[in-house]
Amino acid sequence: MSKLRFGVVGKNYTAKFVSASLKYVPDVEVSAICTTQAQTARAAAEELGIPKAYGSAAELIADPSIDAVIAGGRPSVRDEIVEAALEAGKHVYNLIPFATSEPKARRLRDLAKRNGLVGIADAQWTWVPALRRMREIQQEGGLGEFWTASLHLYLAMVENDGARYSTCSWSGITDPYLWLSEASSGCSAWRNFGTHSILNLTHFFGEIEEVVGTANTFLKEMILPDGTRIRPQTDDFGHAIVKFKNGGVANINVSWAMADAPGYRFEVCGSKGRMLVEDSYFCSAAARLYVGDASQPSTFDGRNGRWVELPSRLRQVAGGQTLDEGDWLIPYAAMFTEMARAIRTGEGEAHPSFSEAYHAHCAMEAVVRSMQTKSWVKVADIESGG
Repeated sequence: MSKLRFGVVGKNYTAKFVSASLKYVPDVEVSAICTTQAQTARAAAEELGIPKAYGSAAELIADPSIDAVIAGGRPSVRDEIVEAALEAGKHVYNLIPFATSEPKARRLRDLAKRNGLVGIADAQWTWVPALRRMREIQQEGGLGEFWTASLHLYLAMVENDGARYSTCSWSGITDPYLWLSEASSGCSAWRNFGTHSILNLTHFFGEIEEVVGTANTFLKEMILPDGTRIRPQTDDFGHAIVKFKNGGVANINVSWAMADAPGYRFEVCGSKGRMLVEDSYFCSAAARLYVGDASQPSTFDGRNGRWVELPSRLRQVAGGQTLDEGDWLIPYAAMFTEMARAIRTGEGEAHPSFSEAYHAHCAMEAVVRSMQTKSWVKVADIESGG
């Protein structure tokens, strides 16, 4: 079987984290990397052991040996990169937010379908072992009829030696993401984390009918560790209530600038039980799962569930190797295994697909419209271009 060759756009998150998981997917390799300058691309290629380096995305996409593109960068730039890759017949792994507008999101979805290409969105949560087990229990009937869910994601604002900033902008792990605060970037806490949250919810409960929500910028100025001062133009908090087509209801509460940030918390309730997934950060492979049911409680507080041990099979990667608990590569390796399967077999869309990402994008945009109209907005109105 010939190898699938991936090209990576960007030397930060996509190169340092996402593409690193490809080493666990058989017959797949990272063959090329590009940045906006040939010099930085060559340096990144040497550091990461990638054979080819290009000074632009156009050069990488034009390489006939590249089968698929991992598209990084800010959404305002990435729209054109993803479209060009699809036009060139490349499969695409696209980051979140999926696009900068509904028409652009629809075009990406339709281009992938028209050209028979696999498009997958960088929404790794549903491949985390705890959430995969939650989904299995749901499909086995353990939740019963879905009633309601609550999804919270709070990441840190820190204050240290006079600096006060969001760790999403300056983490010390990746290069600083100062453009997260720029309105022209296409980013915000709601657009980024809200889209992730919606993709998480729709994977479990299906499509969303209508939404209402709000957003705010609480941290009015960031002082970065190097002394730079930034007045954010994007929101750092978002809240929404969503109604599903199946009748269930959920609330979403997200921020990338909260003191003592608790991380990720996803609670679901139904006619037969309750489940909860918690993680101290961005829903990593270290997340844990609580499962309770509607049987007679043992104490007055009404709880009878427990934190459950997750099957080791959910940590297995293609080829049978079982990764250590909490290894952050686990969900990414599972996503790329699914993507490689879909590319090779031509059977079905890979999850999270561009179709799923399009619906999530429209639901996210519906919340943005809700902020303007101060009313409930139907997702179908966004999807129809209304």
